[in-house]
Amino acid sequence: MNLNPIKKRVLIAAIAFAGFGAVHAQVTTSNMTGIVTQADGKTNSGATITATHIPSGTVYSAKVNSSGNYNLANMRVGGPYKVVVEQAGHQPLVFEDLYLELGQPMVLNAKLDEKTTNIQEVLITAGANRNVNKTGAATNVGLKQIQDLPQVTRSITEFTRLTPQANGNAFAGRDGRYNNLQIDGANFNNGFGLNTNPLPGGNAQPISLDAIQEISVNIAPFDITQSGFTGAGINAVTKSGTNQFHGSLYGYYTGKELTGWKINGDDLTKVSGTKQTNGLTFGGPIVKNKLFFFISAEREEATGVNASGANLWTASQNGISNASKNISRVKESDLIAVQNHLRTVWGYDPGRYQGYANEAVQNSDKLLARLDWNISDKHKLAIRYNMLKANSNSVANANSGPQPRSSWGRVSDRAMTFEYGNYGNENTVQSLSAELNSTFNSSLSNKFLFTYSKMIDPKRTTPSSTLFPFVDIWDGSSSGGNYISFGTELFSYLNEVQNTNYSFINNLTYTVGKHTFVGGAAFDLQKFGNSYTRMGTGYYRYASVADFLKTGTAAEVAPIMFGLTYPYAGQDTFAKVNFGLLSAYVQDRYTVNDRLNFTIGLRAELPMYMNDLTPNPSIDNLTLLDINGNPKNYNSGNWPKSKVTLSPRFGFNYDVNGDRSLVIRGGTGIFTGRVPFVWLTNMPTNAGVLQNTIEPGGYSEVSPWIGQVRFHPEDIYYYVNHPIYYTKDGKQVTPFISSPSGGVPSSFALVDDNFKMPSVWRSSLGIDFRIPDSPITLSSDILYTRDVNAVFQFGANRKASDNKMTYAGVDRVYYPNAKAYSYNTAIGPNSATVLTNTNSKGYAFSATVGASLRPWHGLSGSAFYTYSKAEEVSANAGSSATSAWGGSPTVDTPNQDFLSISDFAVPHRVVANVSYELKKTGTTIGVFYSGSSQGRYSYYYSNDVNGDGIANDLMYIPVNSADMKFSDITTGSGASATVLFTAQQQREAFDRFIADNGLEGYRGQILPRNEFLLPWLNRVDVRIAQNIASDMINKGDKVQITLDVLNFGNLLNSKWGVRDTNVSQYGAAILSRFGAVDPNPSFQMLRDGTELVKAPYRAVSTTATTWTAMLGFRYSF
Repeated sequence: MNLNPIKKRVLIAAIAFAGFGAVHAQVTTSNMTGIVTQADGKTNSGATITATHIPSGTVYSAKVNSSGNYNLANMRVGGPYKVVVEQAGHQPLVFEDLYLELGQPMVLNAKLDEKTTNIQEVLITAGANRNVNKTGAATNVGLKQIQDLPQVTRSITEFTRLTPQANGNAFAGRDGRYNNLQIDGANFNNGFGLNTNPLPGGNAQPISLDAIQEISVNIAPFDITQSGFTGAGINAVTKSGTNQFHGSLYGYYTGKELTGWKINGDDLTKVSGTKQTNGLTFGGPIVKNKLFFFISAEREEATGVNASGANLWTASQNGISNASKNISRVKESDLIAVQNHLRTVWGYDPGRYQGYANEAVQNSDKLLARLDWNISDKHKLAIRYNMLKANSNSVANANSGPQPRSSWGRVSDRAMTFEYGNYGNENTVQSLSAELNSTFNSSLSNKFLFTYSKMIDPKRTTPSSTLFPFVDIWDGSSSGGNYISFGTELFSYLNEVQNTNYSFINNLTYTVGKHTFVGGAAFDLQKFGNSYTRMGTGYYRYASVADFLKTGTAAEVAPIMFGLTYPYAGQDTFAKVNFGLLSAYVQDRYTVNDRLNFTIGLRAELPMYMNDLTPNPSIDNLTLLDINGNPKNYNSGNWPKSKVTLSPRFGFNYDVNGDRSLVIRGGTGIFTGRVPFVWLTNMPTNAGVLQNTIEPGGYSEVSPWIGQVRFHPEDIYYYVNHPIYYTKDGKQVTPFISSPSGGVPSSFALVDDNFKMPSVWRSSLGIDFRIPDSPITLSSDILYTRDVNAVFQFGANRKASDNKMTYAGVDRVYYPNAKAYSYNTAIGPNSATVLTNTNSKGYAFSATVGASLRPWHGLSGSAFYTYSKAEEVSANAGSSATSAWGGSPTVDTPNQDFLSISDFAVPHRVVANVSYELKKTGTTIGVFYSGSSQGRYSYYYSNDVNGDGIANDLMYIPVNSADMKFSDITTGSGASATVLFTAQQQREAFDRFIADNGLEGYRGQILPRNEFLLPWLNRVDVRIAQNIASDMINKGDKVQITLDVLNFGNLLNSKWGVRDTNVSQYGAAILSRFGAVDPNPSFQMLRDGTELVKAPYRAVSTTATTWTAMLGFRYSF
């Protein structure tokens, strides 16, 4: 008998990659399942399936059950795999070169032929293909793409942008803070949510990109074990050791000479700076086929313009800005006068006002270690630990503080901040994950996952050891905006976030007949400690430079605004939230036949608030309003009620022709996520129990006592120790209370006891069509998401006003005084915010179409177009309650509960990538392209128009501009006053602006929020990798140099690839109210340099938009 196998090589099309229904709670593995049939088409039972991960020798096996089904669970991601299907009396089937994707299961169906005289082994080779099947919208980024495509920040987010439904860090029209990012199953979220960065670590990456094996972005996974997001579930797994020792030494460099210094033909002032990354990886066997290790270590250091917090703005000589040259309108003479006054009168050095950008420094150190242990064929254990320590700098917060706020930032073309008014961040991240995968028999398997992470993210630092009040000097009046700022940054004193997470997940999988049942339970515990003292060293706002220069003299005048947070005697400033989430779930995947399978599952979650709060009776005794306008007393000592939430889901995958040439897939279900936990800590932080926050909601709230305030930087708690009193309702009262019993805080935040975590109903329908006899697959996905529980901040003391504005036919509510809209006159109308749920339900829709090219003669890639539309009640644009409440432009009130266009979706986006490997020359070229509008924006007034104390009023365009009142724009004062622009010139310029910017059709309307789009931007990034030596010491080792060029088009032409930014901080502020608040106000147009503003946006004027190149060197073995 001839025992030599006869090998027949056939195309991968012979493999039925059906793929649906794998079990991935924290997505760390993949799996393989399928149906085995005989030559006559009948299902087979008793065959043995053995899958071997070739690099590590890890073996997975199962027997086919009586229905012909098998399931190999919890398999290593990647490959190549060799799969052998064997049964006595049949020819063995061998599948080689198979690769498994993270979170995307492979269904491998096999057909066994009868045994002939010679025992024949049929070998089916897959090449380098990976399974691309999915149910809902998902994107997988494998190791080859990570290695081949362009990168400079070396972050996971450089690859999540490959997702067609992405818009920056937002996915499917949802706020990026509603994503859930995990690495090896451990939470790597920016869970506290101080910004939209999806990763912890501030400006550093918590794990080296060289330690990442694969990344997946799941937007609609109808697997019931996945939860914790209403945006996207982003998962990554780290590399493991194998039976061969392998590793790398690498370094990357970029600097001034590898950066573009020209925008639209104009030269930028060159500033020195470099960024260097050096690291190593090493992995291999401790015991062959049994125990493996992998380590990664990396250091990043950036200086000058390449570091965060580099401030390029310089002062002007004549008060005229030139944004393209980074020249602010702030006069150098004013800066020098303020600086000298601080030094001579107050003995305080505010630092420099310019010329220190080249001294910025940013660094990080990271380490990762992983062990993989094949305890036996039935039990496999993986343990991973990593840490990060990082330091970075930032310029001063843009405009937060008491209302009304400036519509432009403190560091911009209109304002400058002294050096010591900026701040730094120290970020520390530690994480541990341990995963035990067990296969007890062919029907029963289990996954247990434990994760732990501890983060200090961030701890704020200040560049000066001297504490000093933070001061904003405005540009001449209380209705203007920021001009000069200095002092200890508003949110840096006693500011630290601590976050400790534990998670325990167990999933049991049982296969019987055509059913694969999954039962699981999980418990997540997140412990947050937040020390947050807004305006902790005091806040003063002066109307003008002249007013501030009078401080410390006999002619001193009061500031126009004051703020302060101070702890009560003996109190710790850390507010705590211990949040637990208990989950249980069950799912059945039913394999109807080798073409159709579907899943149905139910997930139950119980949120638990596990720490007690101390109530503030002064707040609890206040009668305020609920979201429906009904009177309500809130309890500042109660967390929301814990109620079980149910998330049913259904999904299917149908192979129409039985050969994977046409697949229809989809599903529908409920997804539940979490809010940024800073929104929860706002209550214990700001309920006046630990500390008192004086953050007025407008000038009317300070008018009874602000006249008594004088500048006292010698004691940040001067007014706590020497309280100011005023008469209210016949009594002497003070905002500077010394304990909770002293009265109601001037501002506070609450959480509605009926508050529910965000949840959405999401449905998906997708089609994949493989073009016959080609490596191209056409795909289309349609996604629809609708809010079940949407979140927003609500001003609980604002009642409706009966007054209306009267200018130019506008239909807008007017607030003549605080009493006109204060429900409870014991506090200000803007003093109380409540985290609650909206009545209106937002939605998001997207439709994607595109093509993917499987590896073909060294070429691979994809291209997709996505149309998106989304509406929401509020963007919740902020971390503090007051910022999130008042941050979105509105018609009448921040309490508006109707849908507006979302911040997080642009209508059209094209994304493509391609890589080409020339094996003969050792050259690989990778290209990434994205094209889309750069974002949405709103037109609004630069200051408060309707009198509610908040500068977020959407702009109104009258039918006839002659019905609006304009006031002359002048310079100087008194007899030396000069008119720069007359009222009529501004009216004519306003009409030209309307005509030139496509606004004629909006006459007679208040311009809708986010109705308008920044220009389309085409962006091309390129990577070239060249092997310059190989097989030097050992076979397979190589030396490689790489060149990454981001914004390659800008390298060719300084007009290409240039980003735009709005003329104001958060949109397009074109008009400013002039003079006092009035139902028929007078307006002035804002200026851009020497001219009246002509467009709502302009080109970015920093190297953030020019081309950047990174040179890399790597030795790998």
